[in-house]
Amino acid sequence: MMKARFSLLVLAMAVLTSGLSATWATAHDGHDHEAMKKAEKKISDTLATLPAEDQKLAAAQRFCPMMAYSRLGAMGAPIKLIIEGKPVFVCCKGCVDDAQAGGAATVKTTEKLKDASAELAKLPPAERAAAEAQKYCAINNTGFLGSMGAPIKLEIDGKPVYLCCGGCTKKAQANPAATLAKVEELKKAGMKEDHEHADHDHADHKK
Repeated sequence: MMKARFSLLVLAMAVLTSGLSATWATAHDGHDHEAMKKAEKKISDTLATLPAEDQKLAAAQRFCPMMAYSRLGAMGAPIKLIIEGKPVFVCCKGCVDDAQAGGAATVKTTEKLKDASAELAKLPPAERAAAEAQKYCAINNTGFLGSMGAPIKLEIDGKPVYLCCGGCTKKAQANPAATLAKVEELKKAGMKEDHEHADHDHADHKK
């Protein structure tokens, strides 16, 4: 009897976890507009607690250089650092040491995030959300979408695929299945980072 109850509990937890994951995936794809609005309001309200100049800088950077899928303000007020003489914002205390240790590399990543965010801001909200959920080019997996100009959007089997530039189009279309698999992998990486971000932020505050 106890084993049966335990099995039912495990099954219920699996279904709940699956449902939550699906909800996050939908929100990241830009389809759950209500969830997106609430998340944006939370971030906006958090950034509004910063000094005016820092608000502008954090909004322009948009993401943490140490956890590139993580929006500044999503997990509380971002932390401002001065690295190589440049202002850099990180998402939480857990990222401070790594950001400072990275030095010039951290600054370089921050500048790329700013360039990418400025370019993606030109897209319609739903497309911007989808591109930010994918984050990286489906072919050039180290390039932030938007860091090389306006990203290229393809439709493969009815699904949106974003590329960093026109030079990646032929490769993306040459193997549709592999391209779509990479897009899903990139989006799942973002969801995983969100959870790891929450865990390492909370762990840091317990120290």
